[in-house]
Amino acid sequence: MLNIIRTIGSAAVFGLFAVPALAQDAPPRAGLQLGIGSAGVGTGDYMALKAHLEYSRLLGRHLGTGTRLAFVGGSREDISTVYPPDPRQGGAGVNVPYALTYQAVNLEQEFYLYPFGNDKRVLFAVGGGGYAGYSNRYGAPFNRLPDPSSYATVLALDHENGLHAGYLFSLNLDVAVNPARKWLVGGKALFQNDTFGNSLATLQLKVGRRF
Repeated sequence: MLNIIRTIGSAAVFGLFAVPALAQDAPPRAGLQLGIGSAGVGTGDYMALKAHLEYSRLLGRHLGTGTRLAFVGGSREDISTVYPPDPRQGGAGVNVPYALTYQAVNLEQEFYLYPFGNDKRVLFAVGGGGYAGYSNRYGAPFNRLPDPSSYATVLALDHENGLHAGYLFSLNLDVAVNPARKWLVGGKALFQNDTFGNSLATLQLKVGRRF
């Protein structure tokens, strides 16, 4: 009887310490991630910088979600030939320097599919979702100025700005750098397009901390 009591007592003590240990070894389910990289604006007209801060969660072994705040900004100088407003006036036109520019701030929501599972040290995910935000873009000047009084004094640039929304999809690869799988480094390839018709193709490096 004494041996039985000792065995039961030992098992109870082991259980008290084993349960917290198992809970501590459970894989992290949420995390924060910082990404930074280059985005090709339009069909590669010029490059912009894109950075984001993302809060992510795992939803089961093969699913996850991420909500992020993203910033985009870039510009490129160019030269355009501007002609008089009346084509009958002829003339070779005037070469005018200008700057292509794009700035945006977006709230992006993405869902991730992990085809090989998200409980490994190397994580591959396919993502898709949408976003909304505000953008400001300047493009090339109009080929012909609107009236004679503005010729050679005012440059009319293609300009759009305001609220926009769009869709996005991505490929993601992350590698855990410690046995607890809490620190991740990786990369993200993303394509997005908004209601103004502005598209971005982005390559980013990422670092994240899961908890």
